[in-house]
Amino acid sequence: MNRLRRAVSNTVRAHGRGVRPVDPDALADVDASWSDPARVYALDRSDPPQNLATFVSSRPADSPDIPTSPVSFYRNLLRLTSHAPFSIHTAVNYHFTYPKSYHSTRSFNLLISLALRHTAFGTAARLFNAMRSELVPPDLETWKLSVRWLVRTGRWEEAWNRVCSIMHHKDYKAQSTAPHHTSSMPLPLWLEFFHSQKRGALRRWCNDPTGHLAHRSNARVFRSSPTTSTTLQQSRYRALMSVLPPLSSFDHSQLSPRSVRIICLAMIQLGRRDLASSITSSFLHTLPSTLARCHQRAILDLIHMHIGTLPGKPGLSRHFAQRRLLFGFLDAHRGIRPSPTTLFLLLGSLRRCRRCGTLAMQCLRMFRKRWGPRVQSSMVRRRITSLALKEGRHDIARINIRAERNARALEAAWSSQREVLRVPLPRTLARKPWRSIFSRRGTENRRWHLLIKKLARSKKALGKFQQR
Repeated sequence: MNRLRRAVSNTVRAHGRGVRPVDPDALADVDASWSDPARVYALDRSDPPQNLATFVSSRPADSPDIPTSPVSFYRNLLRLTSHAPFSIHTAVNYHFTYPKSYHSTRSFNLLISLALRHTAFGTAARLFNAMRSELVPPDLETWKLSVRWLVRTGRWEEAWNRVCSIMHHKDYKAQSTAPHHTSSMPLPLWLEFFHSQKRGALRRWCNDPTGHLAHRSNARVFRSSPTTSTTLQQSRYRALMSVLPPLSSFDHSQLSPRSVRIICLAMIQLGRRDLASSITSSFLHTLPSTLARCHQRAILDLIHMHIGTLPGKPGLSRHFAQRRLLFGFLDAHRGIRPSPTTLFLLLGSLRRCRRCGTLAMQCLRMFRKRWGPRVQSSMVRRRITSLALKEGRHDIARINIRAERNARALEAAWSSQREVLRVPLPRTLARKPWRSIFSRRGTENRRWHLLIKKLARSKKALGKFQQR
């Protein structure tokens, strides 16, 4: 018996100190409900889980209220069209469900603009007819949408003749709501003529080779959209320049950078580069002091268009002409900063120079000193490396290759850190832009690989030459 007790006590000490056998029938109520304050228990998981983030609903929370006036009806229509998923047919059906007393010019303009955005040109035509039959008075926005509809359906001349007839009408000043003179075309209408027919937006039937109209789905033959010749485009641009409206400061505030880019590109194609540069400079002077990122990107696209279309052979003269043009635009507005694309375009004109690699490295250091390290990127370093290899400056090529490797290592470290720290959910459910999703990283990696191989071959050839 004593041997058995000693064996049990040894077993208890082997499992750990402080372990005692417990009889469940001998436990008190306090012992049964006791909890260890130093123990970490599992978190309670609710079913369904609690909302740890704010989610945006893709559908309207409730149905629109019953409208009592044209204003409330327009607000309901706005609310209906601002939620996803959105259907133009649902909005049109809602619009014509209510009597004509609720219809207004703004409601028709909203539906027509949405129909044109979704390339529903037949729906837009029916809305124009309904607006005319209900005797709803049009305004300048309606005329602008009608011009857009005609231009996008391939009827540019018809839109031009219609606007010219309205301009010469004696009651045109009373019909339009914009403060323009009757002798010049209103700026919103004038801008619509710079657009073109969207490729693939219209599908026209044509006869099959047998001479019969194809009706079956497996025998459909579509006629391609007619392409506009260069001569016809130039004649249209000259007609538009003949009725160029006065661009006052009020008009500049209503212009978008994309509209200015379209206008300036047309002027450059007609040989009026000086007029395009003056319009761009005056537009930059009228911009507010602080700009959104999307506006900065659009303005840089406008500046890049001027730099890229500058005439002349690649060389020092063209490079410094591009610099003067760029600095003139940047001085017009202090909130605009050059991007790596800006520097990439400037370095392209140095390829035919004798000291192209040295000049490219000096240009990079000058930009980096003035605007910081954000002006350099992988494609900028790759172009400088290519120019340095062309000149024979292996030291500059090695510096940029080493900088590219360090930048990639830093980017990999940041990506792993973001993955470990669990970056919070985005504030919006909208997808990223295509330039972020398709960053062309594979193409950039292959170009770098070819440059590194070229550097290795050049060093090998240089070593053989020195051995001789």
